[in-house]
Amino acid sequence: MVDVVILAVTRLSSGVCVAGITDNGKWIRPTRPNYNKTWRQLEFDDCKNTNSDWIVKKGNIVRMDIREHIPSGFHTEDYLIGSQKPELLKTLSEKEYVSICEEYSEKSVSVLEQVNSQRSLMLVRPEEITAFSFQHETNRKGKDSFVPRCTFKSGNLWENNIGITDAEWRSFSRQYAKEHSKKIVCSKEVFDALGTQQCWFTIGKNMVESNEYLLVVGIHLFPIQNFAMDFDRT
Repeated sequence: MVDVVILAVTRLSSGVCVAGITDNGKWIRPTRPNYNKTWRQLEFDDCKNTNSDWIVKKGNIVRMDIREHIPSGFHTEDYLIGSQKPELLKTLSEKEYVSICEEYSEKSVSVLEQVNSQRSLMLVRPEEITAFSFQHETNRKGKDSFVPRCTFKSGNLWENNIGITDAEWRSFSRQYAKEHSKKIVCSKEVFDALGTQQCWFTIGKNMVESNEYLLVVGIHLFPIQNFAMDFDRT
């Protein structure tokens, strides 16, 4: 059993992708491979305790049944989970949560963009976020899909129109899109509405059809905001 500070809960295929940091500061992605071995993910029940409460949420410290290391390419953080249900140890206070973000954040996402990078997860505090996008678009399979995005600066690099898969942000984004006519909104307008004073991103690296790309897999807002999680693909 391994204690994990959860820093990302996202939609992935038909399941959930979870990532966090262990008590010794190591990034980990608990996984349960699909039958076709194309995507590696958790099922919804893997995020629930013995009382069927969903406890695998950002800002929670969860004890998980971590077993075999199953790295694949730059996804060196992947570990297979066992059959024991997760256990909630605590929910971080805002002070503790900020402290975790400050301790483990890095200066630039360039680490993940290196050709021979042997990792796929990191935490950054963007120097600047210019805009958020709340729009539907046609995916690579030709289907209409809701894809929140953002543009931000990390180190000396601008990351333009990066997809956001954070399940809570998807829920907020979908509601924002329903209530506002503008689909591309400056970050200040969004943060002012939420009262946000500080923000960190968990960044993940993925590959589809030999194309590597970055995703914002976790958004951490302070004061803390809690939204329902949205796993709808449409």
